[in-house]
Amino acid sequence: MRRPPPCQRTPWGWLRFSPATPDGAPQHLLQIGIRTPEPSLRARCALRWLTRRPPLRLYFDHGGSITALTLITTVAALLAMSSAIAQGLAVVTALLLALGLPVLVDQLPARLDARARAHARVIDAGPGLHYLQELTARHARLVRAHHSHPGPELGYAAQLSHRTLWEIAVIITAPDRSPDITCRWLALESLLDHLARQADDIEHQRALKGPAEAADDSPPTYRAPGHP
Repeated sequence: MRRPPPCQRTPWGWLRFSPATPDGAPQHLLQIGIRTPEPSLRARCALRWLTRRPPLRLYFDHGGSITALTLITTVAALLAMSSAIAQGLAVVTALLLALGLPVLVDQLPARLDARARAHARVIDAGPGLHYLQELTARHARLVRAHHSHPGPELGYAAQLSHRTLWEIAVIITAPDRSPDITCRWLALESLLDHLARQADDIEHQRALKGPAEAADDSPPTYRAPGHP
């Protein structure tokens, strides 16, 4: 029996880390998920499904594994089969139901995962995982600035940053990339870096002015690179 890797939800998606160890070793990032910038009800349900606690899995000594839910379903199906046969149900029908139900329970989550991933972009491993971790850190700086000093300009910048992060995630998870897509990728990365640096500048200016004076100032308007 193994503990499932914990999932940390964020305003833009989620982070999944390796399970904690008794010796206190640092946890490693296993997965990054980016949700759609403006999710519908179906997309929000998909996000909750993808960030659910993974099922408890039982591992056998000689290889193979089974989820605890599948095991419980199998035992319950066998008991129900015995009762149904005693009530007069055909043995073949009862056996098919008893065998089919655990298989359905075991396969259904994977199928739902595939449908839910249409509303998110998930990176599990490889260089793209660490690259996207750096981009989410830039976006997180902007979100923290917006939470510390709410305002329309910072709010719009946070939305723009999230949309930029989403488009980059779409590009790096695509199977093929044309030269035009690569150029857009670089432009989006530059925009995200520009927004994060502006958020840092605002935080620095407010720290220099002091809390009383900073409370009276509205944050400057965000501008895309190359625009006055």
